[in-house]
Amino acid sequence: MKSPIHLLKDLTFRKKIMLCFLLVSIIPVAILGLFCYQQTKALLVSQEEANLQSSLQQAADSLDNQIQIYNNLSDYLAFDSDLNESANRIYTNYMELYDAYSKTISPLFLSMKNLHDDVERITLYSGTNMEKHGNMVIPLQDAEGEIWYEPSIQSSKINWFVPAEDIVCAVRRMPEPDSGGTAKNLLYIEIDSQKLFSSFLELSKNSCGIYLVDSNGSAVYSEIFAGLDVSEVPPLETLLDSDSSSITWNSSDYTVIQANIPSCGWDVYLYKPIHLITDAATPIVLTVAFIIMLCLILVVLIGWLLSHAVVSRIEKLQKTMQQVEGGDMGVTITSESHDEVGDLIRSFQKMLDKINALINEVYTGKLAQKEAEMRALQAQINPHFLYNSLSLINWRAIRADAPDISEMAQLLSTFYRTTLNKGKQLTSVADELKNTRSYIDIQRIMHSGQFEAIYQIEEGLGEYLMLNLLLQPLVENAIVHGLDQRPDGGGILRITAAHKKDTIVFMVEDNGVGIDPQALPNLLTQDSGGYGIKNVHERIQLYYGKEFGLTLESKLSVGTRATLTIPARRKNFESQLNQ
Repeated sequence: MKSPIHLLKDLTFRKKIMLCFLLVSIIPVAILGLFCYQQTKALLVSQEEANLQSSLQQAADSLDNQIQIYNNLSDYLAFDSDLNESANRIYTNYMELYDAYSKTISPLFLSMKNLHDDVERITLYSGTNMEKHGNMVIPLQDAEGEIWYEPSIQSSKINWFVPAEDIVCAVRRMPEPDSGGTAKNLLYIEIDSQKLFSSFLELSKNSCGIYLVDSNGSAVYSEIFAGLDVSEVPPLETLLDSDSSSITWNSSDYTVIQANIPSCGWDVYLYKPIHLITDAATPIVLTVAFIIMLCLILVVLIGWLLSHAVVSRIEKLQKTMQQVEGGDMGVTITSESHDEVGDLIRSFQKMLDKINALINEVYTGKLAQKEAEMRALQAQINPHFLYNSLSLINWRAIRADAPDISEMAQLLSTFYRTTLNKGKQLTSVADELKNTRSYIDIQRIMHSGQFEAIYQIEEGLGEYLMLNLLLQPLVENAIVHGLDQRPDGGGILRITAAHKKDTIVFMVEDNGVGIDPQALPNLLTQDSGGYGIKNVHERIQLYYGKEFGLTLESKLSVGTRATLTIPARRKNFESQLNQ
């Protein structure tokens, strides 16, 4: 009897894929079902804590912004120069007091109250001889019994207090005058607490309790949500003593969120019973259980479909490989998918194509080798025949006292010897210029000297290396399409060569009829009959790179200039020249 491992190995690939897919899918789904309730509860609590934290932070930020506004108001009043002068002045008569009340204090305080609806009262507690003026000016000794008196008189910063249930006040000591007076004054701003703490009322509607704590750890404000008995409210000390985000009070668990209000140094604590959060988990668990069962059914169906889709392509590849093994190298197989199986199919087809190409390359390569050997043999025979013939013509011309024929034969011999260059692609700048001179001299003889050739060649360029037969096509174009078209003769052909930085620049200029501006841009891209300048431009760029090549400039009835730029190379000149 076979072992389970051998039985698994003998299963078809389709069944292996189906089995693996089911195991990999069912195991995590089963684990998810076992821990669904716990995970859902944790998720709900975490999400609710995040929502509560966001809501509490928004409420705290709103309160902080409001307190900052009143801090700015306190700063504005405390550092107002007119108010400061009036608060620290010693009055000698009632007229001076009346002016201070009517012209400075009353207009300033009333205008600030009108701008801020939440401000209930603004009072200056004066340490000078100012008398009481309504609730705007009160002698400092009248405030000595208040809870905010001692902390405020001893500190120069703004202090916030909640002396009564509906009263919130900001108290600060007024800046002392530069004159060095000893009088102490307090600026008191009273705020409507219901409006100031309105942002926390919305939180209590979401079954949350609120504690607002000052820097001494005392509650300055609290709110209990409806439906929660007072005995169920955890005391503030329990919240302050806990370092975690949850507490237990009277056998009930609470989640606790904390935020601070930096403008006044207060902290706000929010608490909510956890059971109110987790009670919503039961419907979710039932929904998740239903979805899990549905997923299991879909897993079985999708697993069967996927195994069929994958294995069918593998079976197709297997059949094709069997055909190749039988000797059929012309089969083809394609796949439009981009997964591993698709890549395997395309790789097999590429390998098959490469094998066919290699077979064809070996066969055609032998034919090309034979043709190359034949061309090499012709290249050895034809130039020798040509040179011998021209030498014979030259010798007979000398015997017949015909110097013009002798000169033509010598020029042709020089021209074709430098042109053929023994079959090599590279030549020296000196030989290329010699080839060009021979061609120009032949043309001058053919044209009976109707044009003049001028050479401006920089010394020392002859030892550099360049591609063979680059200048002659440019000269031919200048003569045929430029100088020959002049109606009155008098043509001038100028050949220039110069070394510029790491390049050699050749220029072939003529004073011919010029080129049509519409045709000029296309000369380097369009094919022309014979060996034209397009061929020269392409050879240069193929051999040297796209940054080198030809440029053309021309004006009708003025002439044309062809500029040829190549890199200056002479490294291993002798070895490259003899290749």
